[in-house]
Amino acid sequence: MRSAVEPPSGTVARVMAVFRAVVEAPGDISVAELTEQLGLPRPTVHRLLDLLAKEDMLEPDPATRRWRPTAECQRLGALLTSKRDLVALARPVLAEVVRRSEEACLLGVYLPRRREMFYAAEHTSPNPLSYRIELNSPVSVMWGASGRAILAFLPEEEIEAILADRTPAPGSGEKPPSPAALRRELALIRAKGYAFSRGEKIVGSRGISAPILGADCVAVGSLTLTIPEMRFREEAKEQLAEMVIGGARRLSSTLGYPHGG
Repeated sequence: MRSAVEPPSGTVARVMAVFRAVVEAPGDISVAELTEQLGLPRPTVHRLLDLLAKEDMLEPDPATRRWRPTAECQRLGALLTSKRDLVALARPVLAEVVRRSEEACLLGVYLPRRREMFYAAEHTSPNPLSYRIELNSPVSVMWGASGRAILAFLPEEEIEAILADRTPAPGSGEKPPSPAALRRELALIRAKGYAFSRGEKIVGSRGISAPILGADCVAVGSLTLTIPEMRFREEAKEQLAEMVIGGARRLSSTLGYPHGG
């Protein structure tokens, strides 16, 4: 913790110092206490608090005017924790799905601020022909089973913003369907519990993906089987989908998703 003798310098450092002080405080904290703790002028502390309030990170109690983290700040903290834990939790699930399916399985994680996703972990197929997947690189949720399984279970305002993106598919190059057609597909994904795609992100592949849902019933990621076209059998799709859905449900349960609620 910084002392009053060594106040933070620079706007970013000062914003972070105020944010950290409020978050780390044992309870709500006053402007006077922040001023004394950080060694910053009272008007500066007010200005920095206002900046953080505009970003929905901190808020004053209407009665006491003491400051505290917002619900959005707490949501982001919980999301960060779940992301860090999710990879470790997912590894045995990925391994089990691969053992049963003999196809590669991927963990996708949603990035709410960017409205994109990235592949956080992969368990490769034991078969010789498979795909190399780039991990930790943000990609669109508009395309591919892994993306649309997430998209179908996002808040309406996020879906609306994402559907406005008309970027072609990175694999096939096809143009996005109309928003009405996409909404019908998303409704079908919600009804079936999984998404299916043909070469939208990876040419010559088939994807089967189920959403990983948090306690608020919003997607935090997806579990995806990616299968080479030459090895995919249509008659096996539902059986493979059940494997993916089962794995995603296990992970959702660990995050507090109320199955059957």
